[in-house]
Amino acid sequence: MGGARATPRAPGPASLRGPALEPGRWRPAASGEPEAPAAAAPGCRVMWFRGDLRVRDNAALARAAEGRGALVAVFCFDPREFGRHPGGLDRVGPHRARFLLECVGSLRQGLRARGGDLLVRVGRPADVLRDVVRRTGAAVVVCHQEVSPGEARAEAEVRAALEAEGARLETVWGSTLHHPEDLPFRLEDLPANYTAFRELVRGVRVRGATAAPEELRGPPAAVGLEMGALPRLEDLGVEAAPG
Repeated sequence: MGGARATPRAPGPASLRGPALEPGRWRPAASGEPEAPAAAAPGCRVMWFRGDLRVRDNAALARAAEGRGALVAVFCFDPREFGRHPGGLDRVGPHRARFLLECVGSLRQGLRARGGDLLVRVGRPADVLRDVVRRTGAAVVVCHQEVSPGEARAEAEVRAALEAEGARLETVWGSTLHHPEDLPFRLEDLPANYTAFRELVRGVRVRGATAAPEELRGPPAAVGLEMGALPRLEDLGVEAAPG
């Protein structure tokens, strides 16, 4: 599946804990405090799951899983994506929020079936991923590139946070049937109507589905990463549907 997006009433800093952990068990590592040495997970990479929550046909996951190092897969329930708009409407209703929780749970099962796991946090991605990089020594975080203004802002925040830690964000495109690099024209020259577009891409081969990684290696226990459990609706500031 791809695309369940969410948004909670912004809880305070305590929401950065892994939802199922006791208070204070997880928090972002502050500058200057002891952290797991980089050697604890040599060659480790981080996969930041966003809208595409599949294991199969996920080009970003395939890129992140390249090599023989450990992989830390991360999903963040960003508090800014839930709660209410200034006009009073819910950003995410209970049914969509529950669907997202089910999708994240299914993703975790798929990763565990291949030897990996999914680190789940309620918090801003920049804070969560900065902490993961500090604790593992990972130099690369991979994610799918998104295009909406809110997603682009979150991506810019993550990129800046990682660069401050000496790591980098690597984005992979996976949101269209035809990859932009395969188009016979520049994106600036995109036709204004579908009929013209169809004629230009006639005969352009669609890339095949990306196979799911057969085996994944999670971070060593020495890194001390708690995977966390899925939050409840109330943890996200979402009221359950009546009845």
